[in-house]
Amino acid sequence: MASERVRIVCVKAFKCSIALVLSCAVGSSSLQGSCLGAEPGLSATRELLSRGRVADAQNQLSALSTSHPNCAQIVLLDAQIHAGLGQPQDAEKLFLRACELAPSEPEPFFQLGVFYDGRQQHGRAAEQFRKVLGLAPGDPQAYDYLGLSLEALGDFDRAELAYRMGLARNSGQRFDPMLHYNYGRFLVKQNRFPDAKVHLDKALELAPAVRAVHYERAKLAEMLGNIQGARFHAERALALPDRTGVILDMQVHYLLSRVYRDLGEADLAAKYAALSQKAELPLKARQRSGR
Repeated sequence: MASERVRIVCVKAFKCSIALVLSCAVGSSSLQGSCLGAEPGLSATRELLSRGRVADAQNQLSALSTSHPNCAQIVLLDAQIHAGLGQPQDAEKLFLRACELAPSEPEPFFQLGVFYDGRQQHGRAAEQFRKVLGLAPGDPQAYDYLGLSLEALGDFDRAELAYRMGLARNSGQRFDPMLHYNYGRFLVKQNRFPDAKVHLDKALELAPAVRAVHYERAKLAEMLGNIQGARFHAERALALPDRTGVILDMQVHYLLSRVYRDLGEADLAAKYAALSQKAELPLKARQRSGR
């Protein structure tokens, strides 16, 4: 089944869509030294991307790369475009180049970590997020990603420590609205249901329109014997769009079939059981399975 971890910020979802590259573009680094004078060209490139003119954006970026060959922001945006176009080898080379050009800036390392995370290379991802935290020790997003990477590696003690450190620092410009969700989901897997409920309830406050939050809250309600609560959140999950591509309709259908069965609503249970069996698992979900 598809992964149940979620990111709603573009850089976290990293869905290989050019439309998402725009909000992923570097904004935290100041234009210094080799990037002086590049901002108008970078803005023009992002504008072209926003209008779907990818080839023109790449031409613009190529010209910028010629005039500013050592500007990390240009290289990083180029890396994100290549990743969005499904060209991982070129993207990785560019991400690494951006890290070389700006070794004291956390953002290139963060983006490289996200890239590795999206390719299920958890050890490499964790290494990059540790570098980010060495440069920006208060970054809650980096702690969240580190926790997810360590959890995927089976290092549960350090994963929990990362989540908790992220939550302790979760404020400001790098506020992470999904930290409570990811930690709550982690706690469910550890069978620590009361603590999980606290964090998933907080996640509902912070991200009420995210399908995965309601889905996870429905599963927890089911585990706690609150079948009406499970029904409410499962129905809400199904009504919400699957923007992140993480919780598929078939997963919600399967959950609803169990919930309706427990409520004695046999017709609805049969309907959703049939829907869950009929659906095909998309290729991208199969590729991300096991998380």
